[in-house]
Amino acid sequence: MIKQKRKQKAGKYQVPLPSVRAISDAEAFKVVKTGKTRRKGWKRMVTKVTFVGESFTRKPAKFERFIRPMGLRFNKAHVTHPELQTTFYLPIVSVKKNPSSHMYTSLGVITKGTIIEVYKIVSFIFTVLLYRSV
Repeated sequence: MIKQKRKQKAGKYQVPLPSVRAISDAEAFKVVKTGKTRRKGWKRMVTKVTFVGESFTRKPAKFERFIRPMGLRFNKAHVTHPELQTTFYLPIVSVKKNPSSHMYTSLGVITKGTIIEVYKIVSFIFTVLLYRSV
């Protein structure tokens, strides 16, 4: 019963998703006012989940145009394997393509329909699971 429910959940989505609603800039970013009198509005704070690599270092606050908060940074993701119909919690390597915008891809924003690359050890896990199930 539980395995059947898991297979139904995993097979619900096609990869990649056929059509995804585009995320607007107003929805993904919040304007951050800077300057002594808070009248400069060229900074943006990302309000969506992002992926930032391990070797990433922030620019000085004065020169940082896009702020990615620590609380919205993800290192791992639940990934569904299409053949096994199971979900794994794997470390993210990079964001390959965000269908909303190229800028979102370069910033590492993760929204619905985003294609991400996960750690390569996955193929080993899949082969072990295949042999175990036989």
